[in-house]
Amino acid sequence: MATKQNGVLATFTPTVSKYTNQILPANSNTVAATGYNIYTCPGATLMSGKLYVTNNTGGSLDIDVGIVEQSDVVQLDAPAAQPGAPSNYTNFVLGNGQQTGYTTSIVIDYGSLSGTFVVGEQISWTNSNRSPAAQTAILHRHDTSNGRLWLRDMSHPLGLDLPGDTTFTGAGGATCAVGPSHAGTGGTLGWSGLVRYFDPLNGTIYFLNREFRNNLNYANIYDVNNENRELGNNNAERSLSKYWRPVATTQTRYAAAGNTTPATEFIDNNGVELLVSSVTQATTEQLILNGFPLADNTTKEVSGILLGTYQSLYVKSTGAVTFTLVGLEEQAEIPS
Repeated sequence: MATKQNGVLATFTPTVSKYTNQILPANSNTVAATGYNIYTCPGATLMSGKLYVTNNTGGSLDIDVGIVEQSDVVQLDAPAAQPGAPSNYTNFVLGNGQQTGYTTSIVIDYGSLSGTFVVGEQISWTNSNRSPAAQTAILHRHDTSNGRLWLRDMSHPLGLDLPGDTTFTGAGGATCAVGPSHAGTGGTLGWSGLVRYFDPLNGTIYFLNREFRNNLNYANIYDVNNENRELGNNNAERSLSKYWRPVATTQTRYAAAGNTTPATEFIDNNGVELLVSSVTQATTEQLILNGFPLADNTTKEVSGILLGTYQSLYVKSTGAVTFTLVGLEEQAEIPS
């Protein structure tokens, strides 16, 4: 279990603090964010602290502060727009708060299937567009009726941007192919991760994006031995090496016939392809300060912040106010 941290746990300045990801161009490989989950309470941990917000920008600015449990809030399109046009969202099934509760929008349409792919096995292929060329992912679901492999945990998000005919091989020896010699084949630049909660009343996925990092690496979230990125109480390293590829409402589909940008669809546990309509970072009910006006040359103290396991502190402003979280982590009991 990771060493508990204390003191300054996170700092963030909207429009100044940057994050990066693997698909940004090399000549402009950062994004200046206006909002971010600056800190996530690790597993088996309780964090108590105070947030200081300082405005020295020369004018009043509004700020948002929230306690959230996701990196991305994925809102599904209306029930009538979903497969089968149901009257509500209650028949859709997604894992909630479980280490195995994955969903994904990464999918390949394949040809020339040989053998039997097994859900959960590693899929490997070679892509000379990437370095290293050896690419891997985990098979999340196999739709044999439509010739589709739904993948998660991609070694590189652009792994399906292929240079030509490519063979995908399962750990058990099954193969399939994608490329110009196989009509209709292709693959998407999508997202995968864990579902913290699916709200069946409103059709909202509270998503733990695998491609998100603050003090935790969300690729390893729920793994208390490997999720913490910084064990030496180095707040500079913890706060300044942000990584995120936000979920979007469309995703690129790579194909020899031409690339397209279809609407993003996540797969549910029963194989239903769920159409997305919007993506945000936080919902209104998660905010403890919503559009709070912070005058110039003032500091707002938000005291009494208490976060349990995998709860995050979200902050946002349209200008360069400074958010500083000072706190103490303590060991907490977790369900056995």
